Amino acid sequence: MMISFVDALLRLCTALLLGLIVGFERESDEQSAGLRTNALVSLGCALFTIISAYGFLGFTNLSHVQIDPTRIASYIVAGIGFLGGGTIFVQKDPQKVKGLTTAAAIWVVAAIGVACGIGMYWEAILVTILVLIVLSILRFAIRPFLNGKIERQRLEIEFLPTTAEQFISMLYDLCERHTVKIVDLKVHIKDDSNKIVLTCDASKEANIFPVIEALRTYKGVVMVDVALKGTP
Repeated sequence: MMISFVDALLRLCTALLLGLIVGFERESDEQSAGLRTNALVSLGCALFTIISAYGFLGFTNLSHVQIDPTRIASYIVAGIGFLGGGTIFVQKDPQKVKGLTTAAAIWVVAAIGVACGIGMYWEAILVTILVLIVLSILRFAIRPFLNGKIERQRLEIEFLPTTAEQFISMLYDLCERHTVKIVDLKVHIKDDSNKIVLTCDASKEANIFPVIEALRTYKGVVMVDVALKGTP
């Protein structure tokens, strides 16, 4: 039986809303795949599922045509891997890979979209809630058990624009020597000087103060400011 326009619209809107909810969490964590990406993935998967399940019903009366309503949906699972793979990248440290959680979130959002497209509303809503629990609550709950006491600190460093490439390389080496883990690094380009906003985790074995002192004595550094953000 063909799906009505109102039912299809409801499924698409539900997929869009649930994708927006997951995307908002990713956006608030400043991840590469945020609000718009997750919303579009969920919406697109829902539409593909509707097309796969109902779009070819007019050909079922033809004797030489065989319809498989799961074919397009199965390719969604394979195709979404390319999009998720684009969010994964390797940091300077070859042992550190970032973006796996965001890629996994895109994969689950695709499943949520498929569930909405097939009309499994409550299942899609339940999975969305579970995703938010994993991404938001669980992240903070397990951190003390994995790394002990971790202090997240934010450094603001201004340095001359002519020293950018050499300075960033030195910064990574300096943090590695003092077992200070770089969580996030943003560079803001200015006319007279560049600014780095560095977020790092310093465990109880690490010491952030030698890093600060070394940065203040580095040629080309204009200013170093540190702010403790607290245990995440």
